[in-house]
Amino acid sequence: MTDAVPRNLGNVAKTLVSMFWIYGTRGLGLLWATALIGHVGISDYGLYGMAVALNAIVGPSLDNPFSVRAIRESEDRFLAERTARFLLGVTLITAGLLLLTVSYVAGFGIIVAGGEITLNVLKSRVARDGHPHLFWRMDTARQATGVGIGTAYLFLAPDPSLTTASLLYCTPYVVIVALAARAVRGHRPGLPGNPRLMAALTGELLGTALYLQGDVLLLGVLTNTTTVGYYTLTWVVCAAVAALGQSFGMSFHEKLRNADGDVSAGPRLRLTLLLAAAGGTLVLTVGLVMFFWPTARELAVAMMIMSIFAALRVVVSVFQVVLTTQRRDLFRLTAAFALVPVKFGLVAALSFAGAVGAAISTSVTDALLLICFSIALYRPRKPAPGAAGPAPELK
Repeated sequence: MTDAVPRNLGNVAKTLVSMFWIYGTRGLGLLWATALIGHVGISDYGLYGMAVALNAIVGPSLDNPFSVRAIRESEDRFLAERTARFLLGVTLITAGLLLLTVSYVAGFGIIVAGGEITLNVLKSRVARDGHPHLFWRMDTARQATGVGIGTAYLFLAPDPSLTTASLLYCTPYVVIVALAARAVRGHRPGLPGNPRLMAALTGELLGTALYLQGDVLLLGVLTNTTTVGYYTLTWVVCAAVAALGQSFGMSFHEKLRNADGDVSAGPRLRLTLLLAAAGGTLVLTVGLVMFFWPTARELAVAMMIMSIFAALRVVVSVFQVVLTTQRRDLFRLTAAFALVPVKFGLVAALSFAGAVGAAISTSVTDALLLICFSIALYRPRKPAPGAAGPAPELK
């Protein structure tokens, strides 16, 4: 099989290799953020952050049915759904280009959403086979190209604009679309499940995205783009740490799929907690350095608080992989949506504290989500009379 991956690394080794690519991607993201702030200002960077938040809400939500089923369905279904995934990505890119003339936030956000969905078409094979190190390497390649082109423009143009820099950042998607079109050629498209399952899987991540990124948009409405810029910077750092958990869990896809999601086939809890502690400590260290450095106090304090969120998110990301392979889609949907009003209420109540208030809100809600996931995975459950086997998937 031409898509087969010849290397057979252990789960921890794969995670460590993934870390190299993850931090390469996130490091490039920090470079891009620094270049944007230095050449268009923190306020415009806040506007950019709002567009990225919109992408994080729209793109992953629409892509989630394909992402979830790619790791657990048959090969024939995987190939058919991968083709439909490609068509969705191209449609969003086209819509974003049309919207860009009306709204920067809406246009750029949707262009990136479509571009990332199209990139996921290429990444879906290695994700399905449990190779996160190759998965994240593709992300790094895309990021390096986009950041390189966009940063060159920011430094060379006499009067750079946010819109032009953003479009140049998106140029790698042109090549990605061409490669993805070649990958899906010859396979008829197929929907990722029936309408009920698609709605559940879309809604599950929509709820998660709203409570993880919706606060960025709400913060922009309640405060200003400068505050949003500070908060977005904390996210750039925490996203790298959170990706550790996602990568570690992803390395167990094949084992969990073969074991029908049995917890014993997944990552050891002790290793997960060690990763979380290391990630949280890293973000806390960044915050402490910023606190004693000549940077905005609001940004430094928010970063220190977000270290709690970073540690929590590592564990949540791992638990989410296990719950996905257990086909507990409705549970994840309910948990995500239940936290949206809690998060938004906290952000609104603490909006006077700006980025610090948003950091507190994020940490509290992720702690609540982790409690829900922990109970679901580790509390002994008594099967209903006459029941046998795992909870059925939405058919």
